[in-house]
Amino acid sequence: MKAIDNTGLQVLSNIIIESISTSGIYCFGEKKEIQVIQNPFQESASKQEEHTHFYLLVFANENKTNAVADISDIIKTKTEGRYTATLLLHKATSVRYLAPHKLHFFYEVLTKSQTVYEHVNVPPNIAFDGIPKRKLELIRSHWDNRNIVAKTFLESENQIDGFNTEIIQESMLHISVEQICLGLIDVFLGYQPNHFSLTFLFDICEIFTSLTSEIFPRKTEEDKKLFDLLKMHPSSLRWANLKTSSFLNTELLEKRCNLFYERACEIAEAELEGIEKLRNNEP
Repeated sequence: MKAIDNTGLQVLSNIIIESISTSGIYCFGEKKEIQVIQNPFQESASKQEEHTHFYLLVFANENKTNAVADISDIIKTKTEGRYTATLLLHKATSVRYLAPHKLHFFYEVLTKSQTVYEHVNVPPNIAFDGIPKRKLELIRSHWDNRNIVAKTFLESENQIDGFNTEIIQESMLHISVEQICLGLIDVFLGYQPNHFSLTFLFDICEIFTSLTSEIFPRKTEEDKKLFDLLKMHPSSLRWANLKTSSFLNTELLEKRCNLFYERACEIAEAELEGIEKLRNNEP
């Protein structure tokens, strides 16, 4: 693929290289948004604001705690929101030894994406012995496991009818949605993330479906408030001061999560059927 905004890619490349020791950067997706800001009193003062979001596979030579979130924040801050990125951050030395089933995603990206940067002396050097094949049995197994975890947490959350339990319920909903996202990403892309924030997982899901943005929109203040409740990490329960919050918000979030689960299962099963048909038609 060829990204249109090469200037933006170079800006992001420089930020990433400054932030972490890097051997390669590859762009496999680009999403543009244009917002028109009208001035009813002075037409000449009306303007357009562009925002470009890139999907980047980055091979690093070192491990840094919370690197994905930190570098993403630096990109957004330094470009004043003009550019953002979903960063799939990996060490090339780890990817080289993956089984063909898990190597498939990296083959697709490295052979079809736009090379943004490769270190002159230490490039990723990931060789492929033919086209890595995915195994339907492993895809199905991973999806079934994620589905069972998500369904169990949803069903358990639906049974809670206590006092001051909203934050507990929201944590259970978080786990359920996270698991479904992980399952969908593997089914559609063959990728198993190593970073797990819901914002990150939603961004990856939007490569192949609009489901996350349809059910969990983040446009209005009310939308953002609900998403903030959902994205709260379950580890926050370690220090939580349980107190009554808006039951209506939790109830609305519960309905959205159940709808997300139902529709995610539908598109996942349809995709699995398609994969199976393709495999059966192979010579």
